[in-house]
Amino acid sequence: MSIKIKDVDNNLPLPVEKLPKCWNEEERMNALFSPFRSKAANPQDWVSKYKFWQNLIYEWLKYTKKSSFSIIDLSDTFKRNGCTPLCLVTVVEELLRNNEIISEAEFLKEPYESWTAWSIDIFVKRPLTWSYSKVKSYVINNEINKNTRYIHLQVLREFGNTIFSILEEKKENILMPYCELLKTCKSQIDTNMSDKTIMLALIWLKREKKVVFRKSENENELLIKIALHLSDSVTDIEEGIYKLMKQENELIKEIELMEEEKINIINETKLYLTKGLRQVAKTHLRKKIQLENTIAKRAHTLENIQSLISSIQNTHMNTTVLSAYKTGSDVLKKLNESGLSESNVRDIVDELSEALEEQKEVQSLLSESFKSDDLNIDLEQELEELVKLDDNVLPSVPNTKLSSNIDELHKNFKNLHIGGKIFVML
Repeated sequence: MSIKIKDVDNNLPLPVEKLPKCWNEEERMNALFSPFRSKAANPQDWVSKYKFWQNLIYEWLKYTKKSSFSIIDLSDTFKRNGCTPLCLVTVVEELLRNNEIISEAEFLKEPYESWTAWSIDIFVKRPLTWSYSKVKSYVINNEINKNTRYIHLQVLREFGNTIFSILEEKKENILMPYCELLKTCKSQIDTNMSDKTIMLALIWLKREKKVVFRKSENENELLIKIALHLSDSVTDIEEGIYKLMKQENELIKEIELMEEEKINIINETKLYLTKGLRQVAKTHLRKKIQLENTIAKRAHTLENIQSLISSIQNTHMNTTVLSAYKTGSDVLKKLNESGLSESNVRDIVDELSEALEEQKEVQSLLSESFKSDDLNIDLEQELEELVKLDDNVLPSVPNTKLSSNIDELHKNFKNLHIGGKIFVML
């Protein structure tokens, strides 16, 4: 008879393929589970050890679909071979200093300003001295409170973005009740995702000004809406339309169920007829007629509700259009008050026309070409004639004639006289 020994490390914090490769290396894990030594003594080893736990905590939260934890949670989760990590307090302190985590109490506290301003303050503006002082506030009797719950901001941001994408797919409904969002998240993300994680992610989205909430007074349910503007909110009209649409869906489901019941009654009536039980068949037939009357009434009510929803939506749209017209009218009135009137515009247009006409005359004068009385030659025409000339048409001059012409010119220059005086060219 063989006895199966239970593996003491059966409850792993993550699937084997997601665990660090060194998880089964005893010497390495003993070093990683031990308390941190002085950072100044071996900075590289200190940073490497911190990075190990930083990544492991992130992967564990992401895999288990959690966004909050305490040091006690980490100690129980990462217990290995009966040994608890002795370095987690330092890891949490460093996560706090780096603003990677925040206490759950501080996260849930309503900020005085917008969440965006709070984010800038905590991630950008606040110096490290603030982080150290904030860490001290979580310490009791020189020992950090291991029951304090913290929220991992990166994990929460990722969950929030995933939930926001789900809301975007459903945004044609305008408002979405929290109970419906829970079901959708668990079906599309993970069935093990806790209600608390979803609510924390919604609070993150709310403070990021991506969604707005409104608690329905009568039905005591939380209604969620994607914020289209920074100052957006759930209006009475939107809540009213949501309630009417909810009633519409309930009526449709009720009519569908009654239609199915009617079909069953018809089948039973036929069955009794085949058995010759006509009186019983008549009884069922009366039920069918009564059910049909009820269906007709429900259908009429459904038609009224649908018509009412359409009227409200059209009226709301008309109100929006009218508001746009009113805004445009106010803007035009202000412009008219600033001097935009028919007489002023006409005067300015006339002045502009005169200025343009005068400018046109100036340009015309400047573009005129200068003319000389001594030289009246159409240069453009002469250029055209020169282009048309062919070199072969020009007469060729023999060398002998060219030589005699030169001699004759030379002789004439020698006998050149002006005003009756003869100049002899030397």
